[in-house]
Amino acid sequence: MKAAVLIEAKNVVIQDVPEPVMSKPNQVKVRVKSVGVCGSDAHFYQDGRLADWVVENPLILGHECAGEVVEVVPGVNRVTVGDRVAVEPGIPCRKCEWCKRGEYHLCPEMVFMAVPGVNGAFAEYVLSEEDFLFPLPEKMTFEEGALMEPLAVAVEATKLAEIFLGDSVAILGAGTIGILCLQTALAAGATKVFISDINPLKLDFVKRFSPDRIVTIDATQTNTQEEILKNTQGRGVDKTLETAGTFETFRISPSVTRRGGRVTLVGIPPFQEYPFRASDLFDRTVTINAVYRYANDYPIAIRLADKGLVDVKPIITHRFSLDDVKRGLEITANRSDNVIKGIVNV
Repeated sequence: MKAAVLIEAKNVVIQDVPEPVMSKPNQVKVRVKSVGVCGSDAHFYQDGRLADWVVENPLILGHECAGEVVEVVPGVNRVTVGDRVAVEPGIPCRKCEWCKRGEYHLCPEMVFMAVPGVNGAFAEYVLSEEDFLFPLPEKMTFEEGALMEPLAVAVEATKLAEIFLGDSVAILGAGTIGILCLQTALAAGATKVFISDINPLKLDFVKRFSPDRIVTIDATQTNTQEEILKNTQGRGVDKTLETAGTFETFRISPSVTRRGGRVTLVGIPPFQEYPFRASDLFDRTVTINAVYRYANDYPIAIRLADKGLVDVKPIITHRFSLDDVKRGLEITANRSDNVIKGIVNV
């Protein structure tokens, strides 16, 4: 089969590689149709590493995917050949303490697509297991199906943030995850959402989702912290979602949150130590938590998209063929050409 293989940083080549062969119970072979280009893919492409993961051997990137079931092992009954499915890219052990608690995203033995040692979906076929495949609604395209993965991240963030009816929310960063968090926060009942970014085009873009409930802040022109505090009479918002992964957005997250409020860290930062001021944490007594992937969120994401409560279609700004994956990774890594979300159609 044809696949886009990362050999080393900034070196992706199209190769003919062996098709994956099913060898375990519950396995399913999926013909990949659409794959989102994630920021993690771009990090691996640009730097040859992400956090503690280092690319030391050739690796097929891509983990946000949807496709068509083409083969199943005997005994599989949740999906059948011909089904259109979204693929949840992580398979846990199902046996450890965290799996038993329902927190399978924390499984120490998780096998997750497109991290070193596990090939991903920039290829014609992938293997999954039946309980991590989710049939797409009739009107949902493969492109939308692929974006159920980042939408699952936003669902997990909204759950962890405990966004309730009537809450005010700050979202620091208007990239793909920030825009999806904006929509899930609105769906959860947030009545005012402040969203900041350094790209005014993205800020214009997000106004379409609910202009009467959204306040945009151009961080190149306005001090985000001062603007949120001014608009909340110094109180701060009930909940803050950090989605940019920058030093400044991490630093101000507790400062724009009300006393006793909640900060949820979603963006993956390049630094290893969080730059919070002790006075912001102790004086304001905010709760801080962090999103790591998701658990049991794909069905929710699919229902939200199917019922029109979240619209993923507008965020797709760029489309690439499998042969053109390198350009998609470069555009995403450099945040060029006003990209919001790139999709590879295989």
